[in-house]
Amino acid sequence: MISRDDRREAESQIARLIHTYLYRLDEGDLEAVAAFFEDATWHISPALATHGKTEKLAWLREHTPAHGAYLGPQHLIGNVLIDVADDGQTATSVSYFIVSQLTEGSAAHVAARGRYVDGFALRNGQWRFTERRVHIDRR
Repeated sequence: MISRDDRREAESQIARLIHTYLYRLDEGDLEAVAAFFEDATWHISPALATHGKTEKLAWLREHTPAHGAYLGPQHLIGNVLIDVADDGQTATSVSYFIVSQLTEGSAAHVAARGRYVDGFALRNGQWRFTERRVHIDRR
């Protein structure tokens, strides 16, 4: 059974992982973004998934438009709920996201919103993604 202090530390490290991923994505650092999924599956939709860093990077390169820093997307994340398993070796999380986008001559608009459902494992003392499911809100 994981101690209360160890659970809080795990939650803090996982939250940092989630946020760091989004900062790297917004910076356009596709290599770093793909590295978060070295041994993980990324479910882009119910019908499409990438497995591992190489597939994720290929998908990102094909589908991420080049942009200047000013016009690029900004991922905002909230309501992050992290559950660490009692053994302290795995965890899950769910969170909401909003992607805002600036276009020339206009204010920011919501490009996408939805939720992430994530899985994590503690590997060599570091929390790593094992899975991310992206659920786009189409309402």
